[in-house]
Amino acid sequence: MLLISRTACNSAAPASVVSCPYCSVSFTDSSYLEKHLKWTHRSNYLAWLRNHKPPQCPKISSRMLSCSSCPHRFLTQAQLKAHVRRAHLPPPAPARKRYTCPQCDRSFDYMGNLQNHCRRCHGLATVCSDGELSCSECGKSFAGMWGLGPHRCRRAEGDDEEEEEEEEEEEEEGSKPSVTSGRPLCTDRGFLCRQCGKNCPTLQCLTIHTRTHTGEKPHACSVCGRRFGELGSLRKHAVVHTGVRPYECPECGKRFARMNHLSTHLRTHTGERPFPCPDCGMRFSHRATLHLHQRVHSGEKPFSCPHCSKAFSTLGNMKAHQRMHSTERVHECEQCGKAFARPDVLKKHARVHSGERPYLCSACGRRFTRVQHLTNHQRTHTGEKPYSCDQCGASFAQSGDLTKHTRRHTGEKPYACPHCPRRYNNSGDLNKHARSHSGLRPYRCQQCGKAFLLPHHLKTHIRTHTGERPYACPRCCRTFTRTHHLTQHINKHH
Repeated sequence: MLLISRTACNSAAPASVVSCPYCSVSFTDSSYLEKHLKWTHRSNYLAWLRNHKPPQCPKISSRMLSCSSCPHRFLTQAQLKAHVRRAHLPPPAPARKRYTCPQCDRSFDYMGNLQNHCRRCHGLATVCSDGELSCSECGKSFAGMWGLGPHRCRRAEGDDEEEEEEEEEEEEEGSKPSVTSGRPLCTDRGFLCRQCGKNCPTLQCLTIHTRTHTGEKPHACSVCGRRFGELGSLRKHAVVHTGVRPYECPECGKRFARMNHLSTHLRTHTGERPFPCPDCGMRFSHRATLHLHQRVHSGEKPFSCPHCSKAFSTLGNMKAHQRMHSTERVHECEQCGKAFARPDVLKKHARVHSGERPYLCSACGRRFTRVQHLTNHQRTHTGEKPYSCDQCGASFAQSGDLTKHTRRHTGEKPYACPHCPRRYNNSGDLNKHARSHSGLRPYRCQQCGKAFLLPHHLKTHIRTHTGERPYACPRCCRTFTRTHHLTQHINKHH
């Protein structure tokens, strides 16, 4: 399969004509061909993706550091060391700690840390004497007690009974304990979140994780006021206000504030797509793009319009749809000032001014501004009529023609004239009728200046200047300029 790579697509000349190897469609730019292959010849496109080797970028390759044990490559020495430590070095042997908690299997280097742990996590008050830990309530020593079960004295047993009674009362009342209610639940691997059951290795990690349930964001940016749940996230955000962008792309020179942003950007040059879809095999350069694509298979549409309840798979599509209700049009054409709600619609509109028609019909050479216009036009050559009426079996080349035809069976006329009682089954006929009220005659004869309401009226009028008489009587030699003149002649003389 021959498919032009992303690098070649960007460098291809707009004037060149590129033909699809699987059908008769041609394009003036290779990027349009790639989109066509992606959606029209999907199986061939996916086969190319599986065998695709990213193009080599010498500037990027010269700066990459290779791992001696695997083919992975990295931009910095720190990334390479972290990779070797995680992937190729054996885990370090855990150092034996001196002081072990009598309630759980955690151990600490310092006695003070163990006492704080017993007080905060287990509600157990302890006393340290001669390097040994003992219970402050009953005086029992914890030396040699690890592994024999949690320590329980009389006061603790009474507290446990009270806690069990409170839990039974909560279950009877049907009340759900809060996220932070009670002491943290200790496990053999750390601390368990009471809300979702996630295991956190340390108490600090549990505290930070709990904020995802409570919505607490204690760390605020002093510049813009944005709040974060973790201090590390605030520090990463603060780089945005400094304007420092230390990471530069060796291929195009673009700079980034974070290394992961640069690593993601490099895929636009190398063509790397490390995230495959498990359902169809299609590959993506970003994990977020893969998650959005997977909604195509699952049918998930989590974003609903509050005005019409229409659902969308992405938040951007929903916001673009909402502008239709609010009449907000933020993308303005620089040539004529016309505004649009979506940037892709503005891009298509710009072809009106530039004259660009990138979609070429290989049968007749006619060009179109949109691929859908080309698809509809090609049916005039192939004779394809994929849209059929369920009631009478009539077929049509375009879905809009089938919609208009169906209204003839139902009698529906949803387009009403605001000036008179007349109604129409399509908007085109209503616009034509509206000219009879406004007096607008947009079709003018270039020879005599006479204006007309409809284009076929002008076409018929031009025959008075050219002398063309295309309608001939089948029984005599007379010809006519209009069909109804021929019909009248046949009814009267034949």
